Amino acid sequence: MKSELNLSKYLKIRSKTLLTTYSLIFSGKFMNRSLKFVSVSLLTALITAATVMPSFAADPFRSQNARAIGSETQKAFELMFKDGNYTAAVKQLDLAVRTEANEPLLFALRASTFYAREDYLGMRVAGQRVRANAEALKGKDNLRAYIYIAASDLIEAGYIVKTEGVSSAPKALPLVQSVFDNIQKAKDISPNDPELNLIKGYIDMLIASVLPLSDLETALESLKQYAAPDYLKWRGIALAYRDAQKPELALDAVNKALASAPNNPELHYLKGQVLWMQGGSNIPTAKNQFELALSKSKQLNPSLLEEIRGQCRNISNGVACPEQTK
Repeated sequence: MKSELNLSKYLKIRSKTLLTTYSLIFSGKFMNRSLKFVSVSLLTALITAATVMPSFAADPFRSQNARAIGSETQKAFELMFKDGNYTAAVKQLDLAVRTEANEPLLFALRASTFYAREDYLGMRVAGQRVRANAEALKGKDNLRAYIYIAASDLIEAGYIVKTEGVSSAPKALPLVQSVFDNIQKAKDISPNDPELNLIKGYIDMLIASVLPLSDLETALESLKQYAAPDYLKWRGIALAYRDAQKPELALDAVNKALASAPNNPELHYLKGQVLWMQGGSNIPTAKNQFELALSKSKQLNPSLLEEIRGQCRNISNGVACPEQTK
């Protein structure tokens, strides 16, 4: 990815992600997509780069050298990624800002929620706060500093391509290169760090889905060997195998993610997608998984909710599926 050609191709394709989920997604129905749906909260782990660092009482990534962040930010992270409760996470972030304004993770998460509301200026401003707080970490925790600097550059690149269009890709290219450079600086400090490898693993996985010559298993090494927590690690692996048309491996991975986060509706949706891909006798079970996700519809991001409704309706021959009423 050091070459300008590959970076340009990557960024141009990534620009299509910004409409609903900041993910790699093309128009068309689910089963015809060349790159399939990735939910808002999942791809936040890439877009915000350092949104995987909750460690107030116990760092879920590291058994040693745990980092401590604010408890309010930690709650927001777990609501968003473990519970799949976007609605509660947004409210929790508003509380966290009052007492934990120096935490870069907080503003990385806020940037993702501004994006979900299509408030791209708000996203950019939050990204600038990520950058400022990351710079303040230099000399104190350089690993986190470089990760969050990468996050801020990725947010700024996203702002450019969203507000100026695909033709602005060359303008954003230096920012994307800076993302990779700062990830490498973090890797030079601690190559086996679980949090770093979760982020790097998602980036590698997305690149592998874009560039035909990329090797998927090599791309998944960071996730498989060193990444944590399990509910994000296995979720990323499941997505990679799903997009590679390897549903058996994808199903095994998403089941492992669900073992760590059994109440996350987005994971049920992902499992439903994989089962739908397998077809045949798995279709009724796929529908059941979609309905499990919709049973928590009030906590989902609106754009994701519409996606799940549409897929469940498709699998039900045009009949709307039941969803949460209270």
